[in-house]
Amino acid sequence: MRRATIFVTASPHKNVTHFPAKRDGRKENGSNTQAALESAALHWFSEHGFEKASVGAICAQAQVTAGALYHHYGDKKGLFAAVVEQLDAQLVRAAAQANATVMASGASPWDGFLASIATVLQAGANSQLRRLMLVDAPAVLGPQQWGDIRKRQGLGAMQLSISALQAHGIFERHDASRLACIILGALYGAMESLPSDEALMAEGLQDASRCIHAMLHGLRHERVDGVDS
Repeated sequence: MRRATIFVTASPHKNVTHFPAKRDGRKENGSNTQAALESAALHWFSEHGFEKASVGAICAQAQVTAGALYHHYGDKKGLFAAVVEQLDAQLVRAAAQANATVMASGASPWDGFLASIATVLQAGANSQLRRLMLVDAPAVLGPQQWGDIRKRQGLGAMQLSISALQAHGIFERHDASRLACIILGALYGAMESLPSDEALMAEGLQDASRCIHAMLHGLRHERVDGVDS
């Protein structure tokens, strides 16, 4: 199903030939309706915020009835939850792609991890994404629902990355879930600190990146002459 997107990542399967499966008209229509609703909702939520984005305006842009929205998502909040989860999933995929690209060049797992961190931070330069992920999502969904989405997406992916780095002896054997919360929290904080003035964005990204790198290097499990420090 095609999803709404703020930024686009390349498909790793673009050169693979796929043979079409037997089509299910009802499922296909439902998927198309959801894609249209999420695309329209992304526009309205990012441009106007959750409160000012009306169900009528979203449905008019998606060219579907309000009944279709309520059928698939329950209410406007349910649609919003689907949109921000897709955004978080896109960040995870973009970070994973950056990691894989660096690792494919023969670099270390640490370099791959830093590349994934840089990708997420760079995405934070998008003011609409910052608004949706850092301001509206916690306020609209509340800590429980937003926390569940983060566990399924960004937080879960961060925990897996940390566990992999621990297996390589790069990070100390702290609790991986706690360390993931700390690192992702710092990364979100760095994104939140980015300036709204586009003219200052490059400098802001550079400074935020230095801060994040300093913190991450402080968490490394250092070795001196082959002996654990």
